[in-house]
Amino acid sequence: MDQKKKKKGSAKKKTETSNLPTESADQIEKKRLDDLINKEEIKKSEFQQQKTKLNDFYNFEIKKLGDKRAELRNKERELQDLEEKHQVEIKIYKQRLKHLLLEHQNEIAMRKTEAEKALKMAQDDDREAELDIKEDRRYINIALKEI
Repeated sequence: MDQKKKKKGSAKKKTETSNLPTESADQIEKKRLDDLINKEEIKKSEFQQQKTKLNDFYNFEIKKLGDKRAELRNKERELQDLEEKHQVEIKIYKQRLKHLLLEHQNEIAMRKTEAEKALKMAQDDDREAELDIKEDRRYINIALKEI
């Protein structure tokens, strides 16, 4: 039934268009095609705008990605520099510690030798004092025997 209505409607249009003497069928077709061209140009323009937006977005994101990669490289380089600096500091501290341990061992060895010398001198003094006391005792014993 819809098809019949369409046929009746299209027949009315033909009679209506044929009633208009100023516009011919070619002009109507031209007008329809011009409208169609305008609609297609509008769609093309919208498509071109979307394409431009997408292209701009893509370029922006590519630039942003490049910036982030450069930033990452800089951070990695900075981290590597800090790691190298840390290793150098550790090496310096190890050298200082080794030097301090060596000084400490030298100080201990020197004090030990001084203490051993002092002990030996004290022992020698004690032996001399003991010998003196023994000698004095012997003189006293001899003197007592004489009395």
